[in-house]
Amino acid sequence: MLSLVIVCVIVLTVMMHQMSKKDSLIINIAGKERMLSQKMSKEVFYSVHRHENDFRELNAAVNLFENNLKDLLYGNTVKGIYAPQNERIVAKLEEVMEIWKPFRLEIEALKTAIEKVRPDMEVLAQRTEKLLFLSDVVVKKMVDANLDGAHIDLSGRQRMLSQRMGLYAGRYLRTANAQDFLIFSDAKALYESTMKSFLQDPQVQKNADVYKIVQETNAYWEEFELYIANLISIENEINKHFLTIHTKNVQLLNAMDDAVWLYTEHSEGKNDLFIKFQYIALIIGFVIILYAFVLSKEIIEHVESFVQKAKELANGDVTSFSKQGVILHDNSEDELKEASSHISQFVQKVNVAMKDSEDALKKAENAVTQLQQLALEVEDAIEGMGIDENEK
Repeated sequence: MLSLVIVCVIVLTVMMHQMSKKDSLIINIAGKERMLSQKMSKEVFYSVHRHENDFRELNAAVNLFENNLKDLLYGNTVKGIYAPQNERIVAKLEEVMEIWKPFRLEIEALKTAIEKVRPDMEVLAQRTEKLLFLSDVVVKKMVDANLDGAHIDLSGRQRMLSQRMGLYAGRYLRTANAQDFLIFSDAKALYESTMKSFLQDPQVQKNADVYKIVQETNAYWEEFELYIANLISIENEINKHFLTIHTKNVQLLNAMDDAVWLYTEHSEGKNDLFIKFQYIALIIGFVIILYAFVLSKEIIEHVESFVQKAKELANGDVTSFSKQGVILHDNSEDELKEASSHISQFVQKVNVAMKDSEDALKKAENAVTQLQQLALEVEDAIEGMGIDENEK
């Protein structure tokens, strides 16, 4: 029993060691998922604000997070990851998966929007410069046409407004600052109203050269307005995805953090169970050792009694063999009882042999006596015959 307990403890210790290694691997992967959720948000932030279309780090983080999440949820025998053994962990991982699916869709939509807007943003300065150039030509044409100072002042302001729109539109696309967008909107509205007033102004319409450049500038302005409105629309979409990712990231992090704690509690629960088993095994082992000590003491007493009986048998009178034997108590060990039984049988055989020997000795004595008597009778008969010694 003691050997069985020791073997069970050793086997369970080896199993718990292997399970502990797997638990450590799984807890490490689950903890890494928390880091990856933050890394994805960081890469999204950089992609939005550094104006680069390098998504390699973001894609790597997204793929690794999803693969690890599937391994945790469904298991992976190649990596030594077992499926969740706790219903609470399964429920929490499924919750993480439900958050992750729309979260990834938002990331993919954000990447698509960035890829759409970045090429247009690269030519924003060039388009703004062209609008400035056309606005400057309008000023020069009005000066050449000797229009009044109000027209010159308004056309000069158009040049400033074109630069103002380009500056604050660029800043808004980079920082998504609401104040920058407000300033851009005011400048755009003022530029557009001034351009319409020029088109409807009689003095401008009278001068063919001025009116022509104003129409040309207005045509480019309408194109520029559509271009920048598209940029801002895509940027608003990016900001919307970015805000959603920011909100979902907190939920994803919290859910994954709860999953890590559930894994930790599950592992600690198994360790506590193992420790309890060790305590129980220790108690059982102690009881077995105590029982073995008591049993050994009894066995020693029985052996001593057996040896004493054997000594008495060895030192006893041969003639008393039939009266002696090695008879032990009923509570003695089976082996000692068997040995005493064999010895008793041997003693009985010796007794039988000794009795037979005594009988044979008596018969031999009787035969000798009869032979002696017969010899005397023969000798007496020969004496009466009167013959010499040689013939006798």
